[in-house]
Amino acid sequence: MSKQFFLTIADTSAPFFLEHSEGSVNWSKAPLAALEKRKNAIPSKKKHRRVRESFGKYTKRIAKIGFNSVTVDELCYLIPHPFFPEELNAKIRSYRKKYKKLFKIARAQKLRIFLTADFLSFHPTMTEKTKGDLDACIDLFLIGLDGFFTDFPEVDGIVLRIGESDGVDVRADFKSKLLLKTPEQTNYFLKRSLPIFEKHNKLMIFRTWTLGAYEVGDLIWNPETYRKVFRNIRSDSLVISMKYGEGDFFRYLRLNPLFLQDDRPKLLELQARREYEGFGEYPSFVGWLYERYRTQLRHAKNLVGLSVWTQTGGWSSFRNFTFLKNSSFWNELNAFVSLKLFTKDWSVEKCVSKFYQGPKEEFYRFLKLSDRVIEDLLYDPEFAGKTYYLHRVRLPPLLHVTWDRVTVSDPFRFLYSALSGNPKLSVRSGESAFQLLDEMNRLAEKLGLPYDHEFQKDTFYLLLLCRKLLYNRDLSKEESLLEEALEKSKEYHEKYPDTYRFHILPRKNLPGPVPKFLLRLFVRGRSRYRILDRVLFHPALRFVYYLVYLRIRRRLPSFLNQQAMPVRELLR
Repeated sequence: MSKQFFLTIADTSAPFFLEHSEGSVNWSKAPLAALEKRKNAIPSKKKHRRVRESFGKYTKRIAKIGFNSVTVDELCYLIPHPFFPEELNAKIRSYRKKYKKLFKIARAQKLRIFLTADFLSFHPTMTEKTKGDLDACIDLFLIGLDGFFTDFPEVDGIVLRIGESDGVDVRADFKSKLLLKTPEQTNYFLKRSLPIFEKHNKLMIFRTWTLGAYEVGDLIWNPETYRKVFRNIRSDSLVISMKYGEGDFFRYLRLNPLFLQDDRPKLLELQARREYEGFGEYPSFVGWLYERYRTQLRHAKNLVGLSVWTQTGGWSSFRNFTFLKNSSFWNELNAFVSLKLFTKDWSVEKCVSKFYQGPKEEFYRFLKLSDRVIEDLLYDPEFAGKTYYLHRVRLPPLLHVTWDRVTVSDPFRFLYSALSGNPKLSVRSGESAFQLLDEMNRLAEKLGLPYDHEFQKDTFYLLLLCRKLLYNRDLSKEESLLEEALEKSKEYHEKYPDTYRFHILPRKNLPGPVPKFLLRLFVRGRSRYRILDRVLFHPALRFVYYLVYLRIRRRLPSFLNQQAMPVRELLR
């Protein structure tokens, strides 16, 4: 595939999620197990027919607005092995037939096809076969990949993740593990793998997304790790894929500096269904955010595409399906604007005017107001505007809100009080932003927008109460603030049972100067490592830190060690 072709990729997980049961959902990968009648059973023909119908509608819509490629989850379900149990190989044969039909649908819309994959997704028999040996794991991966490219010539390549394993809540035939732990191992893996892609004229879209685990865990932002990983590697089959910032899909992040690191082909990852900003249940417009990144990428001559996550990412009970039934107007707006900003070089104003056919100035005003509500109330500018690193991780600019969980407890009170700027300004900016919701409602009613003002106002009033509780130092006000927050959260959970979950705990103690001093030792303001970091994060101390986590885990978000990667792995 020519590198001159500008890839515009959308994920296709939404059609699969239509078959998922209610409740909190892991949106990180298509829930293929939901297509099976029972464990070890082949996929239901009826369910997959419905997926296929939705896939057809979805691909037609994204192709119409200008996307030229799709990702489909996931490779491991399409590669059989002779040592697999027969029931598993039978299931894989069934998936291969059904995916052939999906690929035909995508090709009919002139869409290129990429399969997502982890290195490596394991079935228990694979663990037994390889004994955990890296070379054996690579051999197994490449044998399967070679056969897959031969059997599916219509597939254009693989989007490969190496830096995050499946969440602990994943219950499926395959579950990924982190195998590449050092830059040298990753470099070795690339050198062994790329010849298979070159042989079949396919693309490896290699994601630098890492969560801090092991020595390669800072690949997402560290130039030195990046240089080690890609040292002496040049291939027309390699595209390096990066999120726009040094962390996950948050605001207040500077452009990932690795985009300008060298002339290797790069792909930009953007998110339309904002997993930390309501999943499209209320407006969280990305136009001005992404326009700023576009301006900074003007000099990146090696940008060969973008990947827009229209459905993928995070955990929540929110159930909108972008570009399908029960879609989100806001997600569709974000997807359209993200695409046109980078492919047409339009201004935000032009992108919005092409998407929305009503009165332009008033809609534009609505989006401006919604942007400020997100940046000043969901986020706290006094904290989010600062940059901190903890070992291999750039600290998120939003700490106490993760996906659909909001937690107020002493660990968060401590972090915000120690690392933020002016607490009074934090509260005032939140209060000012909250007042804008009424004007948003007036504009939405006038314009006939699909905007649930009551839901956003109820949600953001609780977020404002949480802001006040996090920063409050007046013990005389603490009881009344806490009482109101607990009462409002109870009413909220009854009114909106499948949305945000607020976990608000009373204050136990005010942190003194010594804990703040210790925190300042661990947290640094620059990305460059200090000699002190080598001491504080020596492997011998990992067990101590895990014990600290065990001691405070009840005062941390309840999903930790239940959904995402295990905490033990993140500490390595």
